[in-house]
Amino acid sequence: MSSKIILADDHPLILTGIRSLIAQHQSGCEIVAEAHQVSELFKTLQQHYCDLLITDFSMPGDSRSDGLVMLHNLKRNYPQLSIIVLTQIQNAGILRALLQLGVSGILLKKAVISELSDAIRHVLSGQEYLGHSVKMLLAESSMTNPDEPLQLTPKENEVVRLLASGMSVSQVAEYLNRSIKTISTQKKSAMLRLGLHSDSALFQYAKEKGLI
Repeated sequence: MSSKIILADDHPLILTGIRSLIAQHQSGCEIVAEAHQVSELFKTLQQHYCDLLITDFSMPGDSRSDGLVMLHNLKRNYPQLSIIVLTQIQNAGILRALLQLGVSGILLKKAVISELSDAIRHVLSGQEYLGHSVKMLLAESSMTNPDEPLQLTPKENEVVRLLASGMSVSQVAEYLNRSIKTISTQKKSAMLRLGLHSDSALFQYAKEKGLI
């Protein structure tokens, strides 16, 4: 019996490449559906059973288009679903947040051709898979900050990233379905933890850390 896979990415070339890799190297797998937006992905999951979802970290679509929000909703609605996340983000804090959400595998997009087949095999056999570059980023972060004194929480990372992308506090609150007071508190907590004193410094931090 073949393993059923759903693909989700808003870049046609990425989808074409993944389809080709699976056709060549995963004889026991069947792609049952594809999605190009977040809203389309959730509809697709309602319509098709799958053993594995391979998804981009961030796609357009609706209020869940932010990667962490989308994946939180996916794991809440489909807790047993195995998920491999493809991303260009190289921020160790966000990569750790993905692991905390319970995703099964993480690959940087530049490594899809060389590592996706192994990732699929590992995840379908019940194992976790981290791409080589992902492991290196996490290891380097731990070595640079062994006690991680400046490590933001996943929610703080999320708020900082959205604020740095140009949203106001009220817009972030609406987007994440949290109160303005909660978002303000998380912003202040993040700035205090990082020793930052202005919005421009927060933006610069987000840029340097690969959050935007």
